[in-house]
Amino acid sequence: MASYNHNMGVFLSSDRVRIFYQSWQVEHPKGILVISHGLGEHSGRYHNLLETLSGKDISIYASDHRGSGLSGGIRGHVDDFKKYYADIKHLVDAIIKNENKDIPIILLGHSLGGLIAELYALNYPEDLKALILSAPALIPTVEVPPWKKKLGKVFSNLFPTVTMSNEIDPNHISTDKSVVQAYLDDPLVHDQVSAKFYQEYLKATAEAIKRAKEIRMPILLIHGKSDKMVSIKSSQHIFREASSTDKTIEEFDGLFHETMNEKVEHREKVLKIMENWILKHI
Repeated sequence: MASYNHNMGVFLSSDRVRIFYQSWQVEHPKGILVISHGLGEHSGRYHNLLETLSGKDISIYASDHRGSGLSGGIRGHVDDFKKYYADIKHLVDAIIKNENKDIPIILLGHSLGGLIAELYALNYPEDLKALILSAPALIPTVEVPPWKKKLGKVFSNLFPTVTMSNEIDPNHISTDKSVVQAYLDDPLVHDQVSAKFYQEYLKATAEAIKRAKEIRMPILLIHGKSDKMVSIKSSQHIFREASSTDKTIEEFDGLFHETMNEKVEHREKVLKIMENWILKHI
């Protein structure tokens, strides 16, 4: 994309995990957008958003969560959920703020990345001008078999890094079959979660639900009404509970989990709303 200078890099987390990140920078940014991606995917799947913001004087940064994409770590594993947003904190402090002095930052989180982003905003509100959550994964609709829940709880203590399928049906990410096929063909996408990850995830969702009232910054929530992976009640809960005086929720009829990756005529509406909101808040 001609309006961006694309860079890639790696940093080591506090516990020495290799974290991959990339940036799409403009010469004189008015604002910074940081992307926190979803479960099992990676930072390279947000090209539709990049194209929408091209030429708008917004620099964009995104890292691959540990255990995903080009980052190190066991696929789908984390031993402490806090490490996810601690990695983003490192990206913000050591890289973004170093390259951009006094430029407002907006954090965008999708799905699992939305849960991570909410907890980041709750713990480091001073870093952010605003928050965008796309189908934040507080209340999943994916059914985990009872036997797997019981086994996961036992394994979390005995064999924490043992991984199993996340039970996600790729057909539910988008109504656009080409998006689904690209997801299936993507070598950086995986479907694994560890026993310890699942227990950490449950604790994180409980915290995010309980503390939603502490959100005071401007917030935009985006959710497809036909999302079969994360309940729209997740976004509705945050919208209802957040103490922000500037809060907006956008719900889209017929759209699945990845509203930014829906069919062209649908995603353009979603992306335009996001673009206008971002430009208003920088």
